[in-house]
Amino acid sequence: MIELITPRPETSSWFRFHMRQALGFGILSSVIGLAAFLWPLILSMLVSNVIATLWIYGVAMLVDLVLLVLWVLLAVRYSQRAGRGELFDVPWVARLTGTSVRK
Repeated sequence: MIELITPRPETSSWFRFHMRQALGFGILSSVIGLAAFLWPLILSMLVSNVIATLWIYGVAMLVDLVLLVLWVLLAVRYSQRAGRGELFDVPWVARLTGTSVRK
């Protein structure tokens, strides 16, 4: 975020574009992660059965694990591509923000 607030004068447009994409990816991942952590809490407040609550949290932990693995794989893939100097879009971020390489 510091790069968006005070960008270095010597940065290229490639660098600034990927910093915006990374910020968007981070914000989107955080929102999805927060939702993944909150849905079992909200659902367990509506269900008064203890066994059902335990099942809800068991399923939620599996969903959280799948999301974590997916997030790490995507983050590593994007990092490797940027490290090779590619100019690419992060698909979800490009759709939400309207920023794209192909304008």
